[in-house]
Amino acid sequence: MKRHLVPIMFGLLWSLTAAPQSHKATTDASPDQKSIVDIRQIDFRNFTYVVNSRSYKLRDGYYAEAGAADTQWELGMVDGPYYGDLTGDGKDEVAFVLSYGRTQSPTAAEARVYTLQNGRPITLATFAVADSVYCRLDHYLAVAEGMISIEHVFSKDTRCDHNEIIQYRWNGSRFVPIGDPKRMPCRCM
Repeated sequence: MKRHLVPIMFGLLWSLTAAPQSHKATTDASPDQKSIVDIRQIDFRNFTYVVNSRSYKLRDGYYAEAGAADTQWELGMVDGPYYGDLTGDGKDEVAFVLSYGRTQSPTAAEARVYTLQNGRPITLATFAVADSVYCRLDHYLAVAEGMISIEHVFSKDTRCDHNEIIQYRWNGSRFVPIGDPKRMPCRCM
């Protein structure tokens, strides 16, 4: 009888210690995801972005890496983040502009819009703002009244040729332009 009691006691003891561990593993699986209910809880200035199929982790809005002799590649948040309900669901989205390229060289810039789905930030849209141009703006975008306005920089031989401001509104599945673009002279800093 004692021989049969030892395996039973061992099995009972194991089941009592294993149950709380497996329960803890399921409740702690994604505490951050479950607790994120507002896009403002995510620190986009210290976030990992994919640019040209590579991941880059911003630190205080900036990333840099050394390249060939006397060159450096950089990625930075140059405008934003700005919050507002851009989809009409009663919850805020976030919009900002990332600029990237070799330091002291023509750079590219793009505006990105993120929303929150199941506690995770999801990219809603990416807008090209500038492509290989010597130009920095003090403001590339604005978020107001459910619309996003993007200032595009058009280049000619890596120099700014002109700018265009286009307003976009969410149509339920994507952002669509509203009205005609407003063309203006370059205003690079």
